[in-house]
Amino acid sequence: MDRRRYLGAIGAAAVASTAGCLGRDSLPEPQDIESRVTSGSFRTRREGEEWRDLPVHGVNLGMAKPGRFPGEAAITKAEYARWLEGISEMNANVIRTYTLHPPRFYEALAEHNEEREEPLFVLHGNWIAEPALAEAGDAFDDSVVEIHRQGIEEIVDAVHGDLSVSERVGQADGTYRADVSPYVLGYVIGIEWPPEVIEETDDANEGIGDYDGEYVRTEDATPFEHWLAKRLDEVAAYEDEQYDETRPLSFTNWPTADHLEHPAEPLEEEDLVSVTANHHRTTDAFDRGLFATYHVYPYYPDFLNYEEEYVEYVAEDGERSSYRGYLEDLVDANDHPVLVGEFGVPASRGKTHSHVYGFDQGGHTERQQGEMNVKLYEHIVGADTLGGLVFTWQDEWFKRTWNTMDYMNPDRRPFWSDVQTCEQMFGVLGFDPGDEPGFTLSGSPDEWDAATRLDDDPDPSPLVALEDGHDGARNLTGLEAGADERYLHLRVSFDDLADLDWNRANTLLALDLAPGQGNTSLPFGTGLGTDRGVDFVVHLAGPGSSRVVVDSYYDVFYYLYAELLESIPTVEYAGERDSGEFHPIELALNRELRIPSQDRTIGFESHETGRLRFGNGDPESPEYDSLSDVHVAPAEDTIEVRLPWLLINLRDPSRHEIVADLWEDGIEGRTADGVSVAAATFAPEDPDAEPELSAGDGEATVTDAIGDLSGSRLEFGPESTFEWEGWEEPSYHERRKESYEVIREAFAGADR
Repeated sequence: MDRRRYLGAIGAAAVASTAGCLGRDSLPEPQDIESRVTSGSFRTRREGEEWRDLPVHGVNLGMAKPGRFPGEAAITKAEYARWLEGISEMNANVIRTYTLHPPRFYEALAEHNEEREEPLFVLHGNWIAEPALAEAGDAFDDSVVEIHRQGIEEIVDAVHGDLSVSERVGQADGTYRADVSPYVLGYVIGIEWPPEVIEETDDANEGIGDYDGEYVRTEDATPFEHWLAKRLDEVAAYEDEQYDETRPLSFTNWPTADHLEHPAEPLEEEDLVSVTANHHRTTDAFDRGLFATYHVYPYYPDFLNYEEEYVEYVAEDGERSSYRGYLEDLVDANDHPVLVGEFGVPASRGKTHSHVYGFDQGGHTERQQGEMNVKLYEHIVGADTLGGLVFTWQDEWFKRTWNTMDYMNPDRRPFWSDVQTCEQMFGVLGFDPGDEPGFTLSGSPDEWDAATRLDDDPDPSPLVALEDGHDGARNLTGLEAGADERYLHLRVSFDDLADLDWNRANTLLALDLAPGQGNTSLPFGTGLGTDRGVDFVVHLAGPGSSRVVVDSYYDVFYYLYAELLESIPTVEYAGERDSGEFHPIELALNRELRIPSQDRTIGFESHETGRLRFGNGDPESPEYDSLSDVHVAPAEDTIEVRLPWLLINLRDPSRHEIVADLWEDGIEGRTADGVSVAAATFAPEDPDAEPELSAGDGEATVTDAIGDLSGSRLEFGPESTFEWEGWEEPSYHERRKESYEVIREAFAGADR
């Protein structure tokens, strides 16, 4: 039944209870715009005007915000309205959504686009939860087909302002009144299809033959491609029958399931199956067109780092780009125009995967994020695609990634911000801790007014004076701590930092989080013992030489990987308490890889994430560096350090949950009262020597301490424990990252 004809025939008074029609008069009438996709581009046409090209330069929009999982659909209408304005101001012209949003999104979009000369268009998705697919195995399973059918009908009805959904858990619901259908550029169904599901579907339905639908048909299709064609046909059929309209159609794909050969791919599951839209055709009843959508990132799958044809590809700017080389092949191999549905790099401290030319998955400043995203977009355009959509608009605190997920409480991820997890930091809109800017790592003394003092009125004179002109940088005068949703903040005060010489003045901060564990002796040649176990030591030795190290007994990286990988040597002290051994803090990047086409093996790869970077962390400063860990303020005689919670084994800082006793309990959680901190300064014996991570006799001269120093024993003071206030709801404020402005300028030069 055509709902528009039905409603027009019976009249508004007779349908007061019909879904989606209540109060529609209060919403703006949509502009009259049609869309289609041709061999070269998306095209749009307003009533009475000519078709015009629409090169896509857009952004993906998720459903999450701090303190909420995406299934809670908690974004307010005011937030949607503000974000849509920001997206338009970034000169983006298309938003991609993955699933049904709450009615507030469609209402905000209708109001945003009212009488706008250049409206924001939407590529709308239909999400199918991966667990449902995995449980069914075969995509032809009735349960999966029903999930898709219900989902797509809801989406089509929602964009036409004709849907009412009762309250439910894990999905959006409500009454949808806003007709935004003219702004829907097309539908992109599904997810990055798991290769195991594709394989099982193909095996279980061998011999099914081609699909001959009313709008979409296939030629020489695999069973899974047959299944996809039928789903696309259902989208067109439902919208045509109900609203007498159709739109361009696509399904989500990714390099893992492309139909190209990747002889250098080391992982079997990344080249296990093939899915292509080349086997899909339209019938005479459908004139809006099909397009192929791929999520393409530069650093994964691994063939992008090792396929010689791609690694050696030289773009028109004279630079090698494996990304561009792959895109050229992808476009050439597709019969339908290609859209890059996701691309980007994250502005995270932690890193998950390396790229042969530095476009890594993490480890970038916000400015670098913007510059790299712009370069990727230039390659996307240069490869003659339909365009691309940056992943993503907003940071997503709920996200996880493989090399940090074991450290975290999975039920509490949205309640704090982990800069070690790259997946949380892809956004160009960031969420910074606090209702307003708090600790900015900039040397501003006002930010520390409410901090907790951890010193017990330290002696204003140094314990040991060397009279070499550098005692002021070794004389400790204060130690303070603060906390927010992202970091533990520490500030150390000195007598005089005007002429700080790192070769003559080093500082150690000893942290005790897990009572009953830890080393009772300190590294770096100090020869210091302690009156309690120390889990982490922060060594401040200047730019390029500063780091955080962890007690070997509390090293999650070693616990996870040493027994699995021969490339990490087993040490005799593994699993021993108070061994006197400290480890660098590492994050895994790749397990051992065998490159089949090159007959070579790439060893296990990790990087030292405990290395500390010096800089200014204030977004308002012209010297802003979003990856800064340490800031030295000579004018204030202070050094500030901010430590990401995950770096020091916090599973959930909002509830003081730390990693428990690894060797007794595995990676489980336990509650800690707080963190105790002591400090000491010393003059290194040989600043150029490799730092000594094993405790032992010290040759450095220990010069001062916060805590009691009795001979060679550092005792934590009575005020040394910092007990930060937990939270059930995170506080945060929005901030457009530096990457936003970089992308805005680039998109300003793109054709609409």
